[in-house]
Amino acid sequence: MADFVIKEWNLDPYPGDQAPLHVHHRSDEAFYVLDGELEVLEGDERRILTTGELAFIPAGTVHTFANRGPAVTRILVVMTPEIDALVSALHAGNSDAAVWDRYNASVVAP
Repeated sequence: MADFVIKEWNLDPYPGDQAPLHVHHRSDEAFYVLDGELEVLEGDERRILTTGELAFIPAGTVHTFANRGPAVTRILVVMTPEIDALVSALHAGNSDAAVWDRYNASVVAP
């Protein structure tokens, strides 16, 4: 069984996608909505998840997410330690291509 990390994220409303369109080449990721609505783009399909719904994003799938609603959305994110490290690096202000490469991920042009 692979290692994984579970974190709760509280996403403020945002007018666009909250992450650039991207792909994790070796890691799966999942979003579970605890409260509110989360818009998820998986491949070429956008859908709105509501409380209690889950999106599973397999490795190699282009994706992003957004809270376009009027209130905070609370989600659980299930991810590999590799994705968790990427998110930490990005939140620390390191967003160049080399950082994405280091964690086996890349930004995808829309």
